[in-house]
Amino acid sequence: MRKTLIAAALCLAASGAAAQGPGYGPGYGYGPGMMGGYGPGSGSGYGPGMMRGYGRGYGLGALNLTPEQSDKIAAIQEENRRKNWDTMGQMRSEMFKLQRMYNSDNVDPKAFSEQQKKVDDLRRQMITSHLESRKQVESVLTPEQRKQFKQLRPWWFGDEEGG
Repeated sequence: MRKTLIAAALCLAASGAAAQGPGYGPGYGYGPGMMGGYGPGSGSGYGPGMMRGYGRGYGLGALNLTPEQSDKIAAIQEENRRKNWDTMGQMRSEMFKLQRMYNSDNVDPKAFSEQQKKVDDLRRQMITSHLESRKQVESVLTPEQRKQFKQLRPWWFGDEEGG
């Protein structure tokens, strides 16, 4: 009986960790490499394959970047990481507070909602920064590379013609 309970507890713990996935918890992560990029192939925070890996056929590597383009993009990624490091830490702290509130015995809906707004505001700052960084990256690309870059987007973004 004891072995069964231990095995069940381990399975639950493992399934919870697997369900959480990369990032900061359910629904909060941006995927592997969140903000951690010092150069080619080190990850950028744009999710799997989006800006990581400068080798052929993977992420921006599929665009056949020149060494100059790779260097410029790596510098953009590093600047974005540096710019958002404090915001990311602050967002993590506010999310921790939110989680503690949610798990308390007496949840105050108004206080919880205010705390969620803090998290949302920080997340919005990060998204805005990500989009600004993406514009900078796109400015480094040739028109043909920009066209290919748009094709690297996840399928759920759809196409610009209403898809």
